[in-house]
Amino acid sequence: MKKIYKAFCRFEEVLAMFLLGGLAALVFISALMRTLKHPLNWAQDVALVAFAWLIFFGSDIAVRGSGLIGIDMFVKRLPKKVQKALDILFKVMILVFLCILVYYGIRMTRTGWKRQITALGISYGWVTMAVPTGSFFMIISTTLKLIERIKTPADQEMKKVEGREIA
Repeated sequence: MKKIYKAFCRFEEVLAMFLLGGLAALVFISALMRTLKHPLNWAQDVALVAFAWLIFFGSDIAVRGSGLIGIDMFVKRLPKKVQKALDILFKVMILVFLCILVYYGIRMTRTGWKRQITALGISYGWVTMAVPTGSFFMIISTTLKLIERIKTPADQEMKKVEGREIA
């Protein structure tokens, strides 16, 4: 199971890099063509779809790699057991929020499925589907981090940065 998850994580990272690179190239080419008086009418819509998916894949990568911004100026001054309890509480709150995003994201996708992206001829649901899909992936990543945090003793906090453990 760990091999499948690791392979998925790598796939997600490659896909995010592809989306980011493609998005940058598309926006540049679109601006260039508009300057040359030959606008690409579909480019904005493709960029919208790519950006929506990039945001949620990138968010999952950030959750997995502890790349999220945290304000721990006050928390670091608390006893280790309190720090651990707060970390667990915050992760549970994040999980609740992500479950809400999945629920309402599915509803939003169903509602938006009837709406069409005119230039591409596809459903707007492909854009909104990024919300529940990305949130679901973040639930998996956050749950794994929560389990790891629960198992780790309070006085032996280990942080993983890009797959390496540091003290």
